[in-house]
Amino acid sequence: MSKAIFLKQFKDYNDHIESALSAQNFERVARLDTARREMLHQFAATATPDDDRHFFEALEECAADNARAITEMTGQMTAMRKSTGDTLRGLKGYRR
Repeated sequence: MSKAIFLKQFKDYNDHIESALSAQNFERVARLDTARREMLHQFAATATPDDDRHFFEALEECAADNARAITEMTGQMTAMRKSTGDTLRGLKGYRR
């Protein structure tokens, strides 16, 4: 796989992950992230580093996007957990 094709597919995964995050579909986020990591490992195993500055800058940009997406997902999951806990505590009085 060429670097250009790899970067396009890697960025496409990032876009799909962003979309899944917006929809709060965390299961899909996890599946996409696993597939993206597998693709990265396969590419790294077959590609020879050639000091291509543009390529590494694009990868760093993707890594920054990934870190931001993970932070966002963690925040959303924490908020959902808190909301669920609050709801359960509120309903506790109705249980017998």
